[in-house]
Amino acid sequence: MSIRAQILSTLIRPNKFVYRFIQPSAKFIRLFVHPPSWLGGQLLRNFGTRHEKIDFGGVSGVTFTPKRINNKNSLIVYFHGGGYSFGSSLTTHRIGLSNLAKITGRVCHSIDYRLAPEHQYPAALDDAVAAWKNIVEQNSKSEIILMGDSAGGGLSLALLLYLRDNNEILPNGFVLFSPWTNLTCNTETYYSNEKADPMFTKQMPKDAAERYVPKSIDKSNPYVSPFFGDFTGLPKGLIIAGENEILLDDSRIVGENAKKDGVEIEVQIWPKIFHDWWLFGPLLPESKKCLLEVQKWIQS
Repeated sequence: MSIRAQILSTLIRPNKFVYRFIQPSAKFIRLFVHPPSWLGGQLLRNFGTRHEKIDFGGVSGVTFTPKRINNKNSLIVYFHGGGYSFGSSLTTHRIGLSNLAKITGRVCHSIDYRLAPEHQYPAALDDAVAAWKNIVEQNSKSEIILMGDSAGGGLSLALLLYLRDNNEILPNGFVLFSPWTNLTCNTETYYSNEKADPMFTKQMPKDAAERYVPKSIDKSNPYVSPFFGDFTGLPKGLIIAGENEILLDDSRIVGENAKKDGVEIEVQIWPKIFHDWWLFGPLLPESKKCLLEVQKWIQS
């Protein structure tokens, strides 16, 4: 881990202790996170891209277009993270997505699905399906790579299961960054990595799951927690996670199970690094290295 990543890890860590005392609502988290993220996005975004707000089959989103497109017949569909209750293309994810579009040389359609607790499951999945169908219809001859991080990574995987189960068109491949795939929040690394993880306590994902999943729905439902799904028939995939995050098992075990189910999948565990580090763009050298790995994988 670079010195800059170590410094950032130290700066992030106090948020864990603040959360324990405040136990903030989703609205408070948005108020705390979105304005500084928007400002950071304005200052640190990759100026080699432009963005445009787009409607994807009734679902809001943003298209990031690099000045130099490497492959006009290949594009990315992206679902942002944020515990299903905060985050958006132009606040928390503008830096990361502008870099993703620039480094991969591909147009990136980022979907701003409805957020909990105002819109609980299955709202996010319904939006994902609607947006996906719209994009596929408009780009029937294109290679499409599905991507997402954290909750958006879990949503991407749930979308893959839904598309397969309903005989819909699947993407050519998928990339999941630090995906949150198990909303029962009970894997070993929730406990073994809690001290090492500078970003999350084990309670934080549990609270997010309560906001997203109605009490009438079993959290082990594969469309809620794709961790418990059967991955047979899915396209090739890449999963990237940090060694220090409590969600590590959400990546590692999904990768192991997908391989058993016959999926061509690669799992990269980056040493000593935290959740979603690649989103920090020019602040961290590891960010560019991660996206170069993604570009290499897409081209392989």
